[in-house]
Amino acid sequence: MKRINLMVAAILASGMLTLNSCSEKTKDSAEETVEEAKNDMDENVSEANADIKDAGNDFEAKVKEDKESLKADINEAISKLDKKIEDADAKMEKATDKEKAKWQERKKEMNEEKAELKASLENTQAETAEKWDAFKAETKEKIARAKADLKD
Repeated sequence: MKRINLMVAAILASGMLTLNSCSEKTKDSAEETVEEAKNDMDENVSEANADIKDAGNDFEAKVKEDKESLKADINEAISKLDKKIEDADAKMEKATDKEKAKWQERKKEMNEEKAELKASLENTQAETAEKWDAFKAETKEKIARAKADLKD
């Protein structure tokens, strides 16, 4: 009976050791998995932050490019208005009183359009990226109106 007790005790002892070592291995494996997941997550967050920063930089560069293009369009429209105003002045010198009144009214309209465009030109740099599309559309509409009036 002593032998059976010893044998049972030995089997229980080896079973306990086996179970203990398995749980240690499992615990180590779980810790490694958690550590790997944490590292992967940190890498993904870093990559996402870099992507967001790149996208922001790309957007800012596009807005800056759009601003420069819009400034050039505004300056071109102002130059054309200036020429048309000079032409109106020349026509007023030779015109009858009735025609002078018409040209003076036309010149006043062109000067108002020119003033609106100059205000837009000054506001171009101050416009924020969030409001840029609306500002750009509004200014392009002013330029289109000025160009249409130049055809008259």
